Amino acid sequence: MEKRQDFDHSKLEGVDIDIEISLKECGIAWVEDEDEILFYYGVKYAEDEWYAFDFCTVDKNLDIKEEYSWADFGAVSKYIDYNIHNLTLVEKIIALNDYYGWENVFGSSYWEGLSYNDI
Repeated sequence: MEKRQDFDHSKLEGVDIDIEISLKECGIAWVEDEDEILFYYGVKYAEDEWYAFDFCTVDKNLDIKEEYSWADFGAVSKYIDYNIHNLTLVEKIIALNDYYGWENVFGSSYWEGLSYNDI
């Protein structure tokens, strides 16, 4: 895919059944296509909610151990109380994001970000 708008946003998913809660309270949501996963993640937080979001695509064939070779998967597994290697790719990315933070997992954000309504 070339643009985030090319993804079918009617299939947007989150860690909560309500996408607004997933984004504003948990700071993450995603939409999948055949080859990639588009993640939206919170980059600005105030007054108990995420209000600005950046995005990143991840190839579904990503080798998580290679891409995040710096990560301590044992520590992440202990943090989530579950073996990270038994999770789906989306769940692995979310666990890494929860443990290490968005900047370490997705990279730095150099703009003001999207609002919830822009997504």
